[in-house]
Amino acid sequence: MASIKQLAINPTGNMIVRDAAGTPMEDEKGPWSIDFHSPGTKQFQKAYHAFQEKKSGGLAALMGGNKDKKDPAQDVKDLAAFLADCTVSFNNFDYEGKVGHAAFLKAYEDIEIGHVADDANNFLGKRGNFWTPPATASVDSSDMQLG
Repeated sequence: MASIKQLAINPTGNMIVRDAAGTPMEDEKGPWSIDFHSPGTKQFQKAYHAFQEKKSGGLAALMGGNKDKKDPAQDVKDLAAFLADCTVSFNNFDYEGKVGHAAFLKAYEDIEIGHVADDANNFLGKRGNFWTPPATASVDSSDMQLG
């Protein structure tokens, strides 16, 4: 009998970094990409929970009568923290000479390159980006046929 676990997603996924026009970035080191923890990992679940807590806390304050408008910059910071916590590595690039979590956080907070954070958020939202379909053994017999 087949196991449903064959549908499990990979623990990480790799997103190609694109410029604002959608062109994949590459230099002499190779293509730029970002590795992320997948939605099927504890790291992602912890980061997502923290992100949801921040969002629901702001909503609860508004519903509780707090008429103060939420600062849009805080939304950017909250999303940046979530994305940074989900990021495993920047590949073939850095952020202003910084590396590691501090670089991830600053890069995602930088509104001038906000399209990278938008792409990352969209990438993380699609489980298919973390799934490798099982290899199927198809026999290509065209090489063996005459004519």
